[in-house]
Amino acid sequence: MTNFQIDDEVLQKIVPGATITKSQVRDDYIEEVGGEYINGLSFNIWDHKFNTISADIASTPWLVEIPIDRHIWKTIGIFNTKNGTLYLVTSYTNFIAVQRKIKKGKYSHYMYPLTINNDNTVEQLSLDGIGNDEAVAEERLKEAKQILGNTFTQLKRTIIITYEYFEDAAVNGLEILVDNNFNVIDKLVIPEYQSPSPDDGTTKYDNQEKSSEKQKSGRIVKWNANKIKRPITSEENDDVTSN
Repeated sequence: MTNFQIDDEVLQKIVPGATITKSQVRDDYIEEVGGEYINGLSFNIWDHKFNTISADIASTPWLVEIPIDRHIWKTIGIFNTKNGTLYLVTSYTNFIAVQRKIKKGKYSHYMYPLTINNDNTVEQLSLDGIGNDEAVAEERLKEAKQILGNTFTQLKRTIIITYEYFEDAAVNGLEILVDNNFNVIDKLVIPEYQSPSPDDGTTKYDNQEKSSEKQKSGRIVKWNANKIKRPITSEENDDVTSN
């Protein structure tokens, strides 16, 4: 028996934004910056993800947007007031990176304070070089309250939604429940986004075809139609693991 169940109502609001990919944003971004340097593209993709999620949950009274300002960038949490669940969205690559840092005693990532009310069911973290348990716990509680405000009193647990990217498609969609120390308690597959095998030539070809179609018709923002597109001679890395 799993420790939680997929909430289809919530996913219907989060998934369209969470699965936005590079091909849906790239051409519009190139037109907007008007030059060959597109170093901010990966951040722009995440901006589109979070802005889309924000717009999609706006009409649902029981879903509350939690803005998370990290000074150099901003992200979003989605709070379900009906059951006290907070949802965070990130790439699976970033989730693993954060998990490793936390296990090494590096607690600066925003996900750590926001999982403070999750069950404490697995091994304790090592606090070597950090201080004592009480000091870390106090700082964590303070940051969680700063981020969540009055919502903190309603928070029961935090679930993390992750995706990987294959041929510019969002795949391996997961809902991940972690414990109080950021160890995985349970994972649920988001069925619409199960991953094809990278070794499957047919699947790879199909995904390339779909990616091509998205590039032609999948734009989500329209910029000034009269702006002249300049030739692009370089392109940034495809890794969209920011956040």
